[in-house]
Amino acid sequence: MTTVTIYNDKSGNHKGFDVRGHAGFGRKGHDIVCAAISMLAANTINSIEKYTDLAIKYEADTKRTRIRFVIKETPNHDSQLLMNSMILGLSELEKNYKKYVTLKFEEV
Repeated sequence: MTTVTIYNDKSGNHKGFDVRGHAGFGRKGHDIVCAAISMLAANTINSIEKYTDLAIKYEADTKRTRIRFVIKETPNHDSQLLMNSMILGLSELEKNYKKYVTLKFEEV
């Protein structure tokens, strides 16, 4: 199962996320749920990096199957829109593939 934790600040702004684990829907390299989660995460990171001027930090560890992303300053409207888009996609995946993906929120 893949667990995606969305990090929120005290004001409810999305500050980043942590993706851990393989979904286990299909065999490695053919898992459509893992591919969808990875694409949503990567696209969000790339979009925030390209379309905002915010300082960010991210790391991907393929051995431990983990992607961690953090916005290092106060999030702006554009970063929140992009994060909300990712959360929408992840929410739909969670609804349709409950056994394979869990989405949760954590205040940091």
